[in-house]
Order: sequence, then C-alpha cells, then structure tokens
Amino acid sequence: MSEAEQPKEPENPVFERDKTAKDPVPETPQPPQAVPPTLKPRKVFVPRKVVAKTDKPQEYRTRHIRVASLESANLLRQTILDFQKELAGQSSDDPDKEFEDRKKVEAFFGRIAKKYSSCPSRSIGGDLDWVYKDMKFNDEIMTGDLIDAIVQAERFVIPGPVKTRLGYHIVLVCENQALRKKEEKPSELDPRYEALQARPEAKPPTRTDIPT
Repeated sequence: MSEAEQPKEPENPVFERDKTAKDPVPETPQPPQAVPPTLKPRKVFVPRKVVAKTDKPQEYRTRHIRVASLESANLLRQTILDFQKELAGQSSDDPDKEFEDRKKVEAFFGRIAKKYSSCPSRSIGGDLDWVYKDMKFNDEIMTGDLIDAIVQAERFVIPGPVKTRLGYHIVLVCENQALRKKEEKPSELDPRYEALQARPEAKPPTRTDIPT
C-alpha cells in the first residue's frame, strides 16, 4: 500500500460513548447510628438493722405480769403473742407501722397486767421502770432471777414464763439503752411511787434507780 492509500485520522475525531457501560454511582455516606447509652443497673435498697454496740452496761425499760400458776402464765402469754401476730398481719403503707404496733402491744400488755397481775405494779400496768444488772430492788416486786431474765430478753420478744419465788412472770422489754447515772434516793415525784404507796397490800418501792 502506498503512502497515498494510508488511512488518515480525522482532524476532529468523534468519540461515541459506550452505551453498555454504567456510570459509577457515588456512595452516599450513611449517618452514624446513635449508640444507646448503657444504663448501669440500679442497686436494690435493702434496709439493714443497725445494732448499736457499746461496752457500757445496759438498762431495760420493762413491764411484767405476775401470776401464781404456769398454766395462767402460758395462757396470758399466748394471748399477747396472738395480738402481736394479728397486728403484724395487717397490711399498711405507713412506714412507722412497726413502731405503732409496738405501742399497741405495750398498751395491750399494760391492760392485761392491770386485770390479771398479782404484783403491786399492776396498778401501773406492770411497769418496772428501768432495770439493770446488780441493781437494788424491792424484793416484793422483783428478784435476782427476774432481773437476769430481763437483761437476756430482746425488745418486744416475749420469752417463756420466768419462775421465781414470787410466782410466774411474763416479761416485756420495751426499750434498752446504756446505763445512766442513778440517783441516791428515789424521787417521790415519780407517779409510780405514789401509785404503789396507795395500794394497802403493797409497800413503797425501795429501789434507788428511779430517775427524776
């Protein structure tokens, strides 16, 4: 082929688009997905019974009922326990229900003491005031065995009848605290002093621990 017959490239070449090819589709950026915050599990509040510990001797505000026979003591004790159980079974939203129930139990105990107790303290609902180890006491009302039983009892947990030479005792410890300083002489201003003195069959208490 001669040079004259050689094909020549047009001066303005036209390029046709390949219709079978596809234009690249630009990628659309995806918004970042929100990560839900991680919640820490809440701690369940569990109330704990705080027991104060002290090396000081304790004293106990106590009521008691004294009867002549074990059968009578068991019957009266069971009556009080049934009353406690009935109160505990009553539902209530009152956060102070436990304390209100204790007040009711003490009042119920006092009414039974006034009606059935043979102790001179019956006129004041069997109230023995504050009792502590090695205290001086009126031997017509208390004995060493009764004091030992009181200092070993828990608050509002009524133990079995306590036998002494005076009879059978049902004990209710209402409060306890560190032993306070005692007065040398009983106060005649204490309402229990006058109440015990007014009973013809009872002598005034000779205890030296009655607080003013």
